[in-house]
Amino acid sequence: MKHISAFVLAFLIASTVRGQHLPVPASPASWRQAGFEAAHPTGKEHDALLAIPRGVAGEVAATARDFATFHDPQWEILTFAQIGAASADAETTLYNFRHSPTLREVGVSRFVVGSRPDVHKYIIAGVIEITVESVVGHYLRNHGPARKWYWRYIWTLPQTFSLCEHTHSSLHNAGLNLGCGPTDPRCD
Repeated sequence: MKHISAFVLAFLIASTVRGQHLPVPASPASWRQAGFEAAHPTGKEHDALLAIPRGVAGEVAATARDFATFHDPQWEILTFAQIGAASADAETTLYNFRHSPTLREVGVSRFVVGSRPDVHKYIIAGVIEITVESVVGHYLRNHGPARKWYWRYIWTLPQTFSLCEHTHSSLHNAGLNLGCGPTDPRCD
């Protein structure tokens, strides 16, 4: 064992000493002649912290550009339908709140907009919700494996789910009986 460790120690010292005495080339041209290449940063390490925000910002910009130029009609129709359903839901909810002080918002939206939200909260929450879901749908539509049969429909899921939920909520809100009679001035 002593002979092997002495041999390994001698080998390591010899290779280290030889590596320290290599001549340093004076210019980049002589570096290439000597077999050295300059290090080229790939940029991944420098931009790693900002890569995801830049990607999200780029996708939001592409979504806004496609929305403004009517680039993708199917996605555009789904987005307009989602905006209409969310607007109908907010309008019917606000109508019910104006005419019945005992009603409260229920469900998950209660945690976002509060139990008795006003118009401003609905507008801000709606803009954020529709923007996020339309960007996700746009990303899935343009960056997915288009050759897969199931991918032709997956891009519609975020917006379709929201469209169905808002439509259901607006129909529910419109069907509420607020205890109004035909001569009650609260129920215009």
